[in-house]
Amino acid sequence: MAAVCQKLSDEDWLVSRARSCMKTDPFAAKAWMITARTLFPQNFSIQFEAYNLEKVGKNVKEAAKLLEEMFLAFPGESRLWAEVQAILGVLQSETSDNRDSFLTEIFAAISTHSQCEMLLHVADKMSDTLEQCRLLLLAMRKFSSLVDEHGLTLIEKLQRAEKKAGYVSAVNCYRKLFICDVLPLVLQKVKKIDVPPRQLYKWLQQAIEFYVMFITQAPCLPSNQPPSPDQISPTKKGKRFVLIPGLYDRESQVTDPWGGLLRLLVLIGQQLDWEIDQDLFTQTRDQQWQYVFNVYNRAKQIQGSPYTKQIVYVTTVLFLECLYTYVSSVDPDAFVGGATVHGPLVLIEGFGNDLLDNLSPSKAKKSKTSGSATQILATPGVPDSQKIIESFLTAFKCYELLHSKQELQREFVGLCEVWRMETWTWMAHFQTDMLMYQGAFQDALAHLQSCTPLVKDTMKTRSSLQMACCFMALGKYSRACEILLEVISYLPGGQRSDKSTLPSDSTSGRHLLLTLCTEEEIIPYCVQLLLSCLKEKALSPNKTDDTALGHMVVLLQYDWPRQEQLFQQVAKKIRSQGSFTYNLFFNFIINIDILEEFAFLKTQEGGKVSLDILPVSTKSIAQQRTVTRGVNKNVKEDFKHTMEKQVARSEESIDTLIRNFLLEEKQQIIKSV
Repeated sequence: MAAVCQKLSDEDWLVSRARSCMKTDPFAAKAWMITARTLFPQNFSIQFEAYNLEKVGKNVKEAAKLLEEMFLAFPGESRLWAEVQAILGVLQSETSDNRDSFLTEIFAAISTHSQCEMLLHVADKMSDTLEQCRLLLLAMRKFSSLVDEHGLTLIEKLQRAEKKAGYVSAVNCYRKLFICDVLPLVLQKVKKIDVPPRQLYKWLQQAIEFYVMFITQAPCLPSNQPPSPDQISPTKKGKRFVLIPGLYDRESQVTDPWGGLLRLLVLIGQQLDWEIDQDLFTQTRDQQWQYVFNVYNRAKQIQGSPYTKQIVYVTTVLFLECLYTYVSSVDPDAFVGGATVHGPLVLIEGFGNDLLDNLSPSKAKKSKTSGSATQILATPGVPDSQKIIESFLTAFKCYELLHSKQELQREFVGLCEVWRMETWTWMAHFQTDMLMYQGAFQDALAHLQSCTPLVKDTMKTRSSLQMACCFMALGKYSRACEILLEVISYLPGGQRSDKSTLPSDSTSGRHLLLTLCTEEEIIPYCVQLLLSCLKEKALSPNKTDDTALGHMVVLLQYDWPRQEQLFQQVAKKIRSQGSFTYNLFFNFIINIDILEEFAFLKTQEGGKVSLDILPVSTKSIAQQRTVTRGVNKNVKEDFKHTMEKQVARSEESIDTLIRNFLLEEKQQIIKSV
């Protein structure tokens, strides 16, 4: 033992004495360390050991004081910087234990000047660019005076690192730190940044690209690529949260992405001397559009207007924000974290008394219009319908404005090319709906058909309904009916909770309908559209088509008594013909009011119409029986008896009956239109 002690230096011997007393007598250990520090004030090992002893003793102030003294006296010691780096690592960590909390307290007890110097010194020594940027960001957040000196440098570092990494997607670790963390901080702290306007526009382009790509991430990875722990956060229950590789879970989260983009737009706008309200994006859609339109009108009065870029960027951001709100409502499962509170929505042609006039092929083939005279109505089941409709209309107006002048269109198209907007497949729903709104049915149909291979199973009903509307508008009623009947065949059977979910048909002029892709809302629509197709042929004054008339009578039962007025037109047509043949009558017509009307039509007062509506034709019955004076009487008795039996069926489910009719008589219905 004596030999070992002889080999120790005086400094090491004092340290060993302090260590040996630490467990049994902490005060003696501290006394030994005070002695050692007094005798050897320039010895780093003794100072560091004293610091460790204070850490073990959980003495925050003493440990902080010693750490700061070492930082000033021994700036080149590797063990010191390893300790400082460990403390700074704890400050950035997402999880912490008691030891980590203690280290955080030590750092907090150090003077702010030394804290700042430590952060900068460690950052400067970092070889990992991402870690270096993290520390510089931490330093600027704690010490705002550093933003002037290091803000632009940090932005340049992040942009160089992203370029060097060669990321295909804008959603990467460097872009996220730049756009969400560093740039807003710099713009808030530096009143006037010393960069040319083109640099500010480039930053804004990168910000829009990042936020849009981040917000619109698809919820599913390719089937051959299972989600890894680095991509999916296991702590998120109920909805998936895609992580950004290279970042901590906490860093990957962007709690209010649209709010972040809109605030950044305002901050950059202020740097560019735009007149833009800070609360612009908390206003109503009408107020937002009015602001954009006012700037546009001012720009028109000035040749080579400085407002052009302001119009383009503000309108584009508003367009994209409205577009996202609309598409995420139309297809609730389109994006990561989407709250599926309802199924898909579809925008389709609405109904009025002049439906076929509004959808006449001659009008459908004309050039598309602005759609300003077209209303959009929603069925009662659509949640938050006003917000959805306003978002669509504002997005549409923004899109039109961006294409209203060559200069604006050139700027917007340039942005679309930079962002490779053609790869944003989620925009397809808006493009279809915009064409429908404009009445450009041929273009809408072509777009729907081109997108068919990419349509998800959950959105096929929506796509089919819109195709049917387009075919009908183009006068191809047979194809429209074929698609509608195919849609119905895929829907599960069920009963309606209400008689009708469609808005009243009192709306004049053309209008569109926003409705849920559910059986309860789709079947009433399909029935109405089928009636409109049949009406064109059945009620033509120069034609007689009893089959089309009979199909109409069957379908009119579905929404009785709302369809009573149209039924009276059918009855008038039959009365004017003097005869009516429809051998499916007693298979599918059970409405008591309709049965009474047909019984009346057969009387002298009703017009003494010749009705051949028994399951077996009355002509066949007459041919099979001996021709005597009693034949007509027998036929009348058959009719009366069958009608009485039919009345007993009037309590049957109309929903089930109509569904069976549409499925069983599909080919006959298609032929009738």
